[in-house]
Amino acid sequence: MYVSRAVESIRSDPIEGESIGLVLETAPDADPDAVAAAAEAAGATVDRRLQFDDLAVTVPQLAVDDICAVDGLAAVQTTDAISITHEDATDEDVEFDD
Repeated sequence: MYVSRAVESIRSDPIEGESIGLVLETAPDADPDAVAAAAEAAGATVDRRLQFDDLAVTVPQLAVDDICAVDGLAAVQTTDAISITHEDATDEDVEFDD
């Protein structure tokens, strides 16, 4: 499973009382409902379901290590790693063919 450098940093030095937004990428053969339930049991709040059965969650930093141990994950990274969505895009983000 891939764990981003930012998440690894939080795992090794969590800040008590602070939360972090994470993207939990589910493995292709995982049951997304089971992954969501396991993440919640490990302390996460599922904020929304993303494309490809991935999850955006909020979790106390002290529980990030437990989240990384959830079965059925292909990757864990911060929500900051999510690409620009159409709501966030500006004309500067779009290239047009001439």
